Amino acid sequence: MDGRFRLDRTGSCNAHSLTVLTRSSREEKILEPHNTHLESGTPDLERPLWPELPGDEKAARNRRSWRRATLLFFLTLLSTFAVGSGMVAPSPASTLDFLRGWVFAVPLMGILLFHEFGHFLLARRHGVEVSPPYFIPFPNLIGTMGAFISIRSPIHNRRVLFDIGAAGPLAGFIPSVIALALGYHFSTTAPMVTDAIVFEFGDSLLTLALQYLVIGPVPEGLAVWIHPVGLAGWVGLFVTMLNLLPIGQLDGGHVAYALAGHRQWLIGPITVLVLVVLGMTVSRWWWLLLGFLVFVYLVVVVSVRLLYGVKIPISGLWKGEILRHPPVPDEGPLDPRRRLLGWICIIIMVLCFIPLPIKVLNLPVS
Repeated sequence: MDGRFRLDRTGSCNAHSLTVLTRSSREEKILEPHNTHLESGTPDLERPLWPELPGDEKAARNRRSWRRATLLFFLTLLSTFAVGSGMVAPSPASTLDFLRGWVFAVPLMGILLFHEFGHFLLARRHGVEVSPPYFIPFPNLIGTMGAFISIRSPIHNRRVLFDIGAAGPLAGFIPSVIALALGYHFSTTAPMVTDAIVFEFGDSLLTLALQYLVIGPVPEGLAVWIHPVGLAGWVGLFVTMLNLLPIGQLDGGHVAYALAGHRQWLIGPITVLVLVVLGMTVSRWWWLLLGFLVFVYLVVVVSVRLLYGVKIPISGLWKGEILRHPPVPDEGPLDPRRRLLGWICIIIMVLCFIPLPIKVLNLPVS
């Protein structure tokens, strides 16, 4: 028994994004690595930035934002219910079958809400204006491509950047562990035999430890067939790990820049190189990370264009700026408490790292 779990479903994984615009006035340059994020070094503005808007215009845009966010949330809730219903009833035929999908949808959406509102609440605590969380419904294995929020006002120092960036993964990590532990409690062990294509979800150090604590040793020839609550927890931990990678505008990029400053510009490319090697030697699933990074970068490009009227050229994809975090005005170091939390984020990333995330099996019938 290899300790991995299996589920008769298909699809892909999700992602989070926290977009950051580090600019305080129309006259300033956007603060980006080496001023190369924008071809001219200055923003191409189509309308006033958020801090320059009058109060009534901000209120009106906030109302529209929350209406859009609420609609996207409920669409994503429906898509995750649809996926969950397929887990408990392979051929859902009634409304009751659909509602039974709550065992996957509710814990997964709860984990994502914890993550996004970790960012949101810490931003508000520091007086940084942010958009509501925008969820992305998508017909894949989990029913969503995740969620993102956008920073609407400048982040002036590394302490605030760290607090906002680290709050999401730390807030989402705790309910993910709880959901996975509960899922193991409700899971079953059975022979690795099926008449369908099976997806084997890989293990991290943390999932192996939780499985041993909750289930105990699994006899040879048996597999853990994960309960939908546990799969929601697995997804939460996997997404936490992805977001903590020290790359660009990922949460880990924010944390790494807050901890290491400009050294993050070296850490990001090295991380991608390691993942490329993993993609060539261990699992081609890591090649999907390239698409994940492109997705995050395009979220930044589109959201900054729509929210602030600032054009960011797509050329950042092949110039390497996607890997580097933009600087902040105050480069002062973090205090010891934040540095400790930063190392905790790194430890969480290592504990949640899965070398072979998903393996497709087609086992014979006994």
